[in-house]
Amino acid sequence: MALGGLHVAVVGDIDAKSLSARLDELFGDLPPKQTLAPVPDVTPKLGRLTLVAHALPQTSLQLAFPGIGRSDPEFYAVQLINDILGAPFTSRLFREVREKRGLAYGVSSRLESHQHSNTLVVATSTRADRATETLDLIRQVIKDLVDTGPTAAELDASKKHLIGAYAIQNLGSSRSISATLLALQLDKLGIDCVQRRPALIQQVTIDQVRAAAKKLLSAEPAILGIGPGLAGGP
Repeated sequence: MALGGLHVAVVGDIDAKSLSARLDELFGDLPPKQTLAPVPDVTPKLGRLTLVAHALPQTSLQLAFPGIGRSDPEFYAVQLINDILGAPFTSRLFREVREKRGLAYGVSSRLESHQHSNTLVVATSTRADRATETLDLIRQVIKDLVDTGPTAAELDASKKHLIGAYAIQNLGSSRSISATLLALQLDKLGIDCVQRRPALIQQVTIDQVRAAAKKLLSAEPAILGIGPGLAGGP
């Protein structure tokens, strides 16, 4: 429910009357309408390399690419390309960076979709003396994905993963269910989005996913390196 800008999601053994009384007790003193200062949308400053010298046993790497809003019609195509690129254990980055070369324990990508800023972020940590090698490999994996796109088999596996893992990740406990319901409110997706989501994912074509890869991952990313080991760094 949304009350004058306050969004509430409740899961558990409670009836509407008892919940209403509890909400009045908790939030009754708040003003009926919120007053918010306007916030401009963020335009990411891409194409930058920032190196921060710090005495760490590993070097942390993050690459920020353009993202996409949650309500964008291309969202599920982008979610699929993100999964193919950087999902734990099954993605191209995991296979190339960890399995084949052992450069990092973990490497992943994630979508950050917010009201005023959207990014696709790739992150890992690696040995300082192999940081440049790791960064170069990540960039090559991304370039290959942009140039050739995912295979039909990769897309099919990613669709199965995104559909099958949703219940475990988002509906596995009262806390995760309430967080999911709250996110649906904030994103204005409707409470039936959980039911509609599998079909929306299934209908994404390989051409749409390839176009999403080119649209976002062709950009020159902003790169942040923290720790020793990057060529040209302090």
